[in-house]
Amino acid sequence: MTAPKAARMMMVGPMADNTSSPPEVDLRIEDDAWLGAADEKELLVLALRALSQAASATRTGRVDLLLTGDPQMQALNRDWRQKDKPTDVLSFPSDEPAFRAGFLGDISLGFGVFDQDRTNLGRDFNAHFSHLLVHGYLHLLGFDHETEDEASEMEALETKILAELGYSDPYSQPDM
Repeated sequence: MTAPKAARMMMVGPMADNTSSPPEVDLRIEDDAWLGAADEKELLVLALRALSQAASATRTGRVDLLLTGDPQMQALNRDWRQKDKPTDVLSFPSDEPAFRAGFLGDISLGFGVFDQDRTNLGRDFNAHFSHLLVHGYLHLLGFDHETEDEASEMEALETKILAELGYSDPYSQPDM
């Protein structure tokens, strides 16, 4: 991947193999649409809060976070998952040696699908952003939702982590 000239990067947080310290987050913003919702510092603080809560329930480490747009997400989804369409979140777990050294992997969020889903679901920006980050983080740790049992386990952990952040169950149906 080649970042556009306008890409922004920030890093924060120590790295460790336990759950007592927050993860290290390397944030890169490639699509300015994200900055229409919050400034760079607010996005980083929100990401660190969500990922720290996920780490406290699992393990900590370093995560590279890319906030991009639909064209980039479509290219990533096509190239890595053979699905030629944009998506809201993709996770790319590190290889075993990097994982053991504390680098968990990459999480990418695409603004267009993220914002459309958030609007359609009637969700708050912070809650939806946090949910997708927690979801992506759990994928980095090997959680999945390919089977009903896997989905139940992953969704229950996501719901627990989000409740600890003060957010409602993202899998419950809103009252209509």
